[in-house]
Amino acid sequence: MEKIAIIGAPGAGKTTLARNLYRILNIKVRHLDRLFWKPGWQSIDGPTRIDTMQDIIREKQWIIEGTYLYSSEPRLNEADTIIFLDTPILVCLLRVIKRHRKDRGRFRRDIPEGCVDKLTPHRMLKLLVFPIQDRIKLKQKLRTYKSKQIIWLRSNREVEDFLAPLEQKANKMEVTSVR
Repeated sequence: MEKIAIIGAPGAGKTTLARNLYRILNIKVRHLDRLFWKPGWQSIDGPTRIDTMQDIIREKQWIIEGTYLYSSEPRLNEADTIIFLDTPILVCLLRVIKRHRKDRGRFRRDIPEGCVDKLTPHRMLKLLVFPIQDRIKLKQKLRTYKSKQIIWLRSNREVEDFLAPLEQKANKMEVTSVR
């Protein structure tokens, strides 16, 4: 795993998984929210997004977290591993609400500088319709990547089970390199 794309609904755990993979694999993480928005949640135009993505996917290693379905082709095409966090939508909603309360008005590494987390009715509605619209589109899109390693994780337990052997392998490599 050298080029990893992590996708899923808001609140699915993409940022947390990316952070854990960084800790284990020491591969730089790129957060699409941070790349695709300017301070004050001003959107970056489509051509700039494409140029930014092209620069990143040329790198030897990366972890890119974020869904952005309509601009997903370049990173999904270039990824050797695609991880779909298919977390139940009510769990995602609770996480988004909890994160909003915890981080209210504070800086987060996964969003642009000068921006704060917003919990609006529109954002909640978008999350609630994710299984009806975006999840279906993601599933269809993932079927076209037969040569890729696609990892489908549906719960915290599955995420832990996925990370455990990676962590053990990293720890063994660390011990071996110390000797």
